[in-house]
Amino acid sequence: MARQARKMEPFGIYHIYQSSQEDTLLFMNDKDRAYFMETVIRAKQRFGFKLFAYCLKHPKMYHLVLHANGSDLSKVMKSINISYAMYVKNQERHQEKLFKDRYKSEKIETENQFNNIMNGLKDPNACFNSFCQFGDYGEEVDTPVIETKTETGDKMYCCFDGECFECIKTEEEAYAKLKALAQEKQMTVKMLLKDKTIRNQLILMMRQSSTLSLKSIGEVFGGLSESTVCKILKGKCQ
Repeated sequence: MARQARKMEPFGIYHIYQSSQEDTLLFMNDKDRAYFMETVIRAKQRFGFKLFAYCLKHPKMYHLVLHANGSDLSKVMKSINISYAMYVKNQERHQEKLFKDRYKSEKIETENQFNNIMNGLKDPNACFNSFCQFGDYGEEVDTPVIETKTETGDKMYCCFDGECFECIKTEEEAYAKLKALAQEKQMTVKMLLKDKTIRNQLILMMRQSSTLSLKSIGEVFGGLSESTVCKILKGKCQ
């Protein structure tokens, strides 16, 4: 029997999720996640949908919250999934069907439903990372950060599945990291933080490579308030 066509409104908001086959990982590492987000960005530029949230922390599943914005979401998802499946095939790690059945879609009718979905996706035990972002109801998440290295070439250790083993875990470790970066640039920490562009980039790096709270990050960066750190992250992370 032929599958029934999906009934998706061209101006509806949808929670879309897709999983891989049981014996296959969708994402083996950050490089895979970065490529997947590149396919999402390209599709967004092509079709013009709005991206309200995305989460790629699970190695066998992704979640997207999209506003169709007049686009055909079936074509959007076909574009994303085919592009990523070809990428995986070219890695010569999987030759069979990558995805488990068709993607699932749930229409979001109310703000309360939207918030429930967001809360269900958030993992309080995982540190912030650039592959899992959530906007407020009706608030679009802009182009995501997909880099996996800092300006100095250091790997950014992002947590997707629980404890972060190589993240910065204390304010003392964070101060030591800033001091080392300042020495590399032949500057003092005070001079390093005086340049707001550099400071904001370092705050982003610290948020991605640590388990520190916003309050602790603010303390490390000269006593900034949580709200100031949050504004900096919102401007730089999306």
